[in-house]
Amino acid sequence: MKFIFKQIYKMFMQYIVFPFVYFKNRWSRVEDKLVILADSKHDSCPAYMMSIRESLKKEHYDIREFYIDSSKHERRDVINSMMDFMRTYPKASYVIICDYYLPVSSCKKKKETKVIQLWHGCGAFKRFGHDAYDDIPKFYLGSPIKNYDLVTVSGDECRTYFRSAMQIPDFENNIVRAIGAAYTDKLFDEDFIQACYDKFRFAYPNARGKKVILWAPTFRGNAGRTKESKNAKLFDNLRLDINACVRELPETFLIESLHPHMNGGKNGIMTTEELMVCADMLITDYSSVFFEYLLLDKPILYYVPDLEKYTDKRGFYLNFSKLPGRIVRDKKNLKYNIKEALYNDDMSEQRENFRTRFMNGCDGKVTKRVMDYIEGQI
Repeated sequence: MKFIFKQIYKMFMQYIVFPFVYFKNRWSRVEDKLVILADSKHDSCPAYMMSIRESLKKEHYDIREFYIDSSKHERRDVINSMMDFMRTYPKASYVIICDYYLPVSSCKKKKETKVIQLWHGCGAFKRFGHDAYDDIPKFYLGSPIKNYDLVTVSGDECRTYFRSAMQIPDFENNIVRAIGAAYTDKLFDEDFIQACYDKFRFAYPNARGKKVILWAPTFRGNAGRTKESKNAKLFDNLRLDINACVRELPETFLIESLHPHMNGGKNGIMTTEELMVCADMLITDYSSVFFEYLLLDKPILYYVPDLEKYTDKRGFYLNFSKLPGRIVRDKKNLKYNIKEALYNDDMSEQRENFRTRFMNGCDGKVTKRVMDYIEGQI
């Protein structure tokens, strides 16, 4: 019941309150250099937009920023932030987001205002948007993901899936483009890579001389907020299994990178991207982080004892059995496959195939292409 009420409240804001505020300010002139950055999942600029933000600063754009983590703040504060956004929206030349942001889609915007959706992940793996029943409910009227003029995706094969999830019609085919994911540019930066290794040596001195394994599982709902939930129990079991196996391999060192809302998940000393650079191997389950890890061409293992249940609940765009890495369904096979992945890696060809299909837009120059779009060169 609480979920349904929340959706009704969102529709009320989208169809009545936000459009009214926009209309009151609609007669404001669109300012050529005014760019809005907005996000409702973070209290500061998300990593996915950081390189764009820095480039905009260098080019002396007038940047207005609206960040608030709606899960951490009172509803009143969230609404006030979004109201401020709606008052500024009619004056902006560009609005840049990297996730769902309801105010952007709440009214018929001016044609002069362009909305850029950078999205917050690479590839196309789990179903999302209108393709996932638990993402946007069927009874939700309208769409929280409209008004987009550009959606940047990491590779050509992602375009069809994103158009489906965002219900972008055929005549607007050019909206979703394989420009790449801007936040992956750092993975091609030698200075960034060296800084990661230096930071890692200082942060984890016990890892010296060992094979570093990074565990980066997907976010499983509110597993970390309700210890009694099934999600929390499953997550704890996965963690115990992986830790037990790594303890039996003394030449390895395990690092966890968890979503801040998950049980035990914290914003640690290093970001997931920094840890990926230093890791010799990635263990995940249903997280799209493996697409980014493909750019580093290192072994990947998927530990998925609940594959059938997760598939029934969420579903995938891809055939899970053909992912570019070892797939482990049972704890008794976990240690063996970790060793095989580390010392007998035979998946390079599969990784190359996936990079070509899903990551061909990520070449270290994505931020420049987005800036070219903003400055009218694309």
